[in-house]
Amino acid sequence: MRRAGSRNIRTARALAGAAACIGTASFAADLPPRPTTPPLPPVPTWTYIAMPYGWLPSINGTTTVRGRSTKIDAPLGEILDRPIPEELFGLMGAFEARNGRFGIMTDLTYMKLGVSDSGARARSVNPDIAGTLAAAVSVQFKMFIAEAALAYELVRWDGATPGTGTSIDLYGGGRFWWQNAEASLALTAGLSIADLTLRRGRALAASGDVTWLDPLVGLRLRHHFSPATELVLRADIGGFGAGSDLSWQAMGYLNWEFARTASTSWSGMLGYRALYVDFSKGRGRSHYEYDMLTHGPVLGLTARF
Repeated sequence: MRRAGSRNIRTARALAGAAACIGTASFAADLPPRPTTPPLPPVPTWTYIAMPYGWLPSINGTTTVRGRSTKIDAPLGEILDRPIPEELFGLMGAFEARNGRFGIMTDLTYMKLGVSDSGARARSVNPDIAGTLAAAVSVQFKMFIAEAALAYELVRWDGATPGTGTSIDLYGGGRFWWQNAEASLALTAGLSIADLTLRRGRALAASGDVTWLDPLVGLRLRHHFSPATELVLRADIGGFGAGSDLSWQAMGYLNWEFARTASTSWSGMLGYRALYVDFSKGRGRSHYEYDMLTHGPVLGLTARF
């Protein structure tokens, strides 16, 4: 009897435990599912763009060195045709770092350009005596331009396919200028008597080092036709009397990717750049002025990493 009672007690406990498990499972099945935590958005990381490029410029405008003004209208062909190759030299490069909507933009330009304009008149007194008067003007510029700006992406439109879309950036910063100009004026008076020729006369005016800083503000449009092809258009205005009276820049170029590694994509760059500035300082013989438009095609290489 005692063994049967113990067996009945164990059986009752087992049935009660099973019923409790069934009830707990049924209650758990009736509960709504636990809410899942949405995944965190990806943390923005820094990306970088390096773009060395060459600029083949034409220059148009007026320069004044120590009170003497020279009007310049030199297309690219004339600059390339200079007899001294050292008078056409340039180093340019741009760099940008981006993190989400924010970016830091820089651009460095160094150029050495030479242009000239000349004319001559001759007058014959008699077959054996001739007089000549010739004037030749040449100007050589050396300049360094450094730009730095902060950019913010105002708006973005994603395209229908991945890797396409359009964005517009607002940027603001400054453009630093350093220039050194030399104007050479050759007035040659010649007198020829039989086989004897006498010539003399040359003057050189040097500006010395001239520097100024222009504030600037601009907009930039970036449009991806595809993940491998990008069009960039940018324009800014500056000066506002703080450095120069006025300066502006317009630049457009196309990037097309031709190679990619694990961490870097390589693109060719082809476009056009125009830069205008109207700067003056001093009076009289110390007057220096640079009122010039520099414009021409640009060609370079873009690395993204």
